[in-house]
Amino acid sequence: MEDQVGPQRMSSPSLFFIIGRPRSGTTLLRFLFEAHPGVLVPPESPFILNLYRKYRNVTSWNPETIREFCDDVYTQRYFEKWLTDKEHLYQQLMEKEGRSSFQTMVRQVCLSYNSVFEKDDIRWIGDKNPGYSLYVHRIHQLFPEAKIIHITRDYRDNYLSLTKVNFEVPVVPLVVFRWKFALKRMWELKKHVPEQIFSIRYEDLVADPEHHFRDICRFIGIPYDPDVLSFYRKKSAIEKAYAGSDEIQQVHQSLFHPISTRRINLWKSEMRAREIRIADLVAGKAAEKAGYERQYTRFNIGLYLWILPTLIYAWVMYQLILLGDRMPHKLRNGLNRFLGIFLKSYWKFHKRKIKPL
Repeated sequence: MEDQVGPQRMSSPSLFFIIGRPRSGTTLLRFLFEAHPGVLVPPESPFILNLYRKYRNVTSWNPETIREFCDDVYTQRYFEKWLTDKEHLYQQLMEKEGRSSFQTMVRQVCLSYNSVFEKDDIRWIGDKNPGYSLYVHRIHQLFPEAKIIHITRDYRDNYLSLTKVNFEVPVVPLVVFRWKFALKRMWELKKHVPEQIFSIRYEDLVADPEHHFRDICRFIGIPYDPDVLSFYRKKSAIEKAYAGSDEIQQVHQSLFHPISTRRINLWKSEMRAREIRIADLVAGKAAEKAGYERQYTRFNIGLYLWILPTLIYAWVMYQLILLGDRMPHKLRNGLNRFLGIFLKSYWKFHKRKIKPL
């Protein structure tokens, strides 16, 4: 992979965020932007949220602080996908030695990523992280000038897609509760800064990608480039860069083909009636507000009581996760490890003790 240095990278490019639930089209948006010669969008890694409490008040960056920050970034989850040499990252960060903000150092971390796509003059950096769905308020506080592209997908297709990967526990009420919870948090933020959030449905994007991506580029302030729609032609370069990666082969295989609508409304043929009833019940009126029609709109008290323990569990888990956002760096990481272990235990219990939905 070629090392990109010199005039190709601006000192302070504009930053924007791509936020949506896992398996909702965030990676599709990432590849569309990555194919643009003036935009850099590294693979996801939640280092911003994990490190901001430790470094947010640092204003003077000496070599020792930069080395510690570099070490912390390099150990972050998923950062290995960036294929960034640690010393290269350190040298990139050293360019901002002296008086700099945490936000400036975040941009430098992103600029350390070497894309498989050709770049001319990087003026925009995108950060795509589905995990930000819960922390949209924090992201806005840290980067109040940054724009957000929010993408959502039919909660039933979202559930089906999650059953094919190991991202989350594939339990209908749990997945749909998370879909609804994240959606409401974005709506809350959009009430305060409507001009900074662009909302789009996955279904609309794949139905007419040129029209909608042109609108998204206009919103960010990026000149539209029609060649981005051919991003899938980089298949061989991506496979070579990530040789041996199960994720590329199993999770994002569909991105090696032209954009199509073939993955829309799969729930109508692949979900059982009882699963659809539960999904519609949990989504409630938020489904229609988001632009999706429920097949079952009548409230079923018996079914609701049956899934209530899972909904309570989901609510408690999310409150603990949000509580962790207020904790110091080490305590937050410890809580995340605990919640991960607890979630795995819950899934084993669910499969063993609870009749499948």
